[in-house]
Amino acid sequence: MLTDAEQDQLVDMLASTAEVMGEKISPNAATYMVLDLATYPLRVLAEALTACRREVKGRLSLAAIMERIDDGHPAPNEAWAVAIRAADEAVTVVWTEQTRDAWTAALPLVEEGDKIAARQAFLEVYARLVKSARAVGGCAVYQPSLGHDASARAAALQLAVDAGRLAHEQVADHLALPPATPAFNPLALLAGRVEASPEATERTRKHLAEIAELFGSDQDAAA
Repeated sequence: MLTDAEQDQLVDMLASTAEVMGEKISPNAATYMVLDLATYPLRVLAEALTACRREVKGRLSLAAIMERIDDGHPAPNEAWAVAIRAADEAVTVVWTEQTRDAWTAALPLVEEGDKIAARQAFLEVYARLVKSARAVGGCAVYQPSLGHDASARAAALQLAVDAGRLAHEQVADHLALPPATPAFNPLALLAGRVEASPEATERTRKHLAEIAELFGSDQDAAA
């Protein structure tokens, strides 16, 4: 919601835009426009007014402004492309509330293996939810759905922060990755032994065993 100061700025922006378009707007008309537009960020409204000045032939209208507001809601097929990735629990997705809720409705069909019916259900629910959200006004709200893959999670969240969909403060804890666990026991190495850490993979254990043999270690690298 715009602050009182921002609403005053919007009145000036409306008056200036109308003047550039060759007309004047009455204070009452500007006030009613502000009431209908106040749920959107001032930056988004400024971009819409810029588009009106460049594209609209004729008088400035509320409908023309609303048509040019980028409220952040993805197109239905774009939303589905994001949602279907959530079928993999390792994947982190950043989606809108409407995408999340439509995915919840479609998920049982996905789990049954019917992705065609799931997509249709998703699109129907998503369209209804976005229509309701737009009737209220305001921009889409994005939120993360965290997957199990920690490294990919950080990359997905950072992209969302860079795109302005998430605030850094929302995901700061998830962007700081824990330090990597060494594949070998560093204390044992100082003592002249090559030992695999408990987290080491079987392949790593095999390589460490080969290294231990080269160094003439009598320790079991797979221990």
